[in-house]
Amino acid sequence: MFSNAKEYIDFLKSVQFDFSAFEAVCEKPRKIVISVGKSAGYMYEKFVVRYPETAALPAFAVLPEGIKCNVPENVETFFSSHPHLTEKSFEAAENLINFIKKHEPENVIVLLSGGSSALIEKSDNEKESVELNEKLLKSGLPITEINKKRSEYSLIKNGKLAEMFGKTNFYVFVASDIPFDGGEKFVGSMPFFREDLENTHLFKCADSDLLHDALLKKLPENTESFRRFTGSVDELKNLLLSRVEDGAEAVLVTGEPLLKIDSKNSGTGGRMSHFALTMLPFLQKGTKLCALSSDGIDGNSPFAGAVIEGGLKTVAGNEISSALESYNSACLLDKYGFMIKSGYTGLNLNDFIVFLRKNRA
Repeated sequence: MFSNAKEYIDFLKSVQFDFSAFEAVCEKPRKIVISVGKSAGYMYEKFVVRYPETAALPAFAVLPEGIKCNVPENVETFFSSHPHLTEKSFEAAENLINFIKKHEPENVIVLLSGGSSALIEKSDNEKESVELNEKLLKSGLPITEINKKRSEYSLIKNGKLAEMFGKTNFYVFVASDIPFDGGEKFVGSMPFFREDLENTHLFKCADSDLLHDALLKKLPENTESFRRFTGSVDELKNLLLSRVEDGAEAVLVTGEPLLKIDSKNSGTGGRMSHFALTMLPFLQKGTKLCALSSDGIDGNSPFAGAVIEGGLKTVAGNEISSALESYNSACLLDKYGFMIKSGYTGLNLNDFIVFLRKNRA
């Protein structure tokens, strides 16, 4: 069981992925490795530890700016932008494509995780792509719908990058942050795989269920759990309140709640801080709420999320309503010492919420 917020973060950094499908691919000739996403460094590190012989293969990684790079110096590394498309997104894609052209591989091992939609992009109209991405980020649409729309204007998404290299096989190992059946096919708007492309092959090596099950092992046996939650933040609040009012001692929810931002000048925060702030008035003494993004970055904030002990601090109702209306939840919660800063964890398998009664955290 977790005794403090730091133990949640340390736990996230220890979750293991399943790369065993590589054993059917390991003998194939002329391979290179590409790792893209919020978990790019983490996945590459774990992959090479599992299969040390792959450390000698030419490798290229694209990671978000601000992440601590845990890939060897011999790996060509590009730091790009997230969640916004910028010039770096387009530059990263060009560098990646040129890397493939340079090595002319027969086989490409791809380690793909969430965040890739913003990290790499190629488009006929970069300005239009950037503007559309901004609208989608605030839309409140499910990530599957967002990534479908992203793919419409992209020259590399929806398997189009793999399609550029029709004679090259792409073996794509996915850490899925999309909590829907078949969600792994939409991760990063999937540049490297499409079901109708014979040169692409997809393997899921982690998803939110992996995170959910690992968390359950750390929580009390009587924990009520809800996995793959994809409703709105308000629906999540209603779900948790119903369990709290019914006397639940421990509740776990994993998934990706939706938050539509109805403000052109929104403040600082994300789904987890917004949810935590909506719950704050309802948390009584002797309860604790942990609301964290597993990747360590909640929305446009520098925080992983919030950990709140009920009844310890009083926050005025007008402060709460004002921060919620302006989507400035992280600033307000940080003012009262509730926000947790971890930096990128290396894991990107959705958000998770833990409620515990009687200070069992």
